[in-house]
Amino acid sequence: MEARLRESPGDALAAYLMSQIRFAFGDHDSPLALAAKAVTLDGNVAKYHRQLAEVTGVMAQHAGLFQQLVLARRFKKEIDAALALDAKDIQALRDAMEFYLLAPGIAGGDKEKAPAVAEQIAVIDRSEGFRAEARLAQFRKDSGSEEALLRKAANAVPANYKASIALAQFELSKENPELETAESAARQALQIDRTRVDAYSTLAAVEASGARWEELDKLLLEADEAVPDDLTPHYRAAETMLRMGKNLAVAERNLRQYLAEEPEGYEPSEADARDKLRLAHSHNARPQ
Repeated sequence: MEARLRESPGDALAAYLMSQIRFAFGDHDSPLALAAKAVTLDGNVAKYHRQLAEVTGVMAQHAGLFQQLVLARRFKKEIDAALALDAKDIQALRDAMEFYLLAPGIAGGDKEKAPAVAEQIAVIDRSEGFRAEARLAQFRKDSGSEEALLRKAANAVPANYKASIALAQFELSKENPELETAESAARQALQIDRTRVDAYSTLAAVEASGARWEELDKLLLEADEAVPDDLTPHYRAAETMLRMGKNLAVAERNLRQYLAEEPEGYEPSEADARDKLRLAHSHNARPQ
């Protein structure tokens, strides 16, 4: 994409994609300018406005109070533009719902408007509608309703990969994880798409949580074959072992394997992995 953008600086799609890529890999400086460039070059594409809104929204979370208000208003302007161009853009609708939940009233936030957006999402996609309602339940700290809605999202027809992963991760995050339900949901995601890494990463955490070491080894081999350019399942397995204080030599080995490749976007960073590697190594170096 960098080469494409150099050769064609007026390519709006390239600017949009480059904004997404750099943001995914932790660059919080250039994505805003790239997203704004895409909108300037072609303001009639909904996803270009959505990307500009999302980058602006993340910046607002780390800004001072006055700047937050400025950025929040810009976010609202861009997300409204995205939805004016494509009223069925589910991600833009989810962004709008988050804005109503989290933005201050002076900038346009209004918690009472969020449920109506969730209803709009449900009209477009039943499963995504349940996921949106689950987010509202999470915001209300109603974990019972959140779980029930995530189950509905995962069981909706047609099957939804993201919904299955969301349910699996919810079950894993409980104080007393429900490993059987988490595994079932993650395997459902795997049946939907074996080329995506999230199901393997979640199953790695499930197998490690259950101390099923042989099954974990088999799963990691399967993941490496199916998604060789993303080693996150090794990180999730090691992270779980560290949390449990079990099999730390294997945790160290998996972290070293994760660090053998550059981490993918939106996945744990090299710094995160090195911190955990130091922790695992320090435990393994202690006299037994």
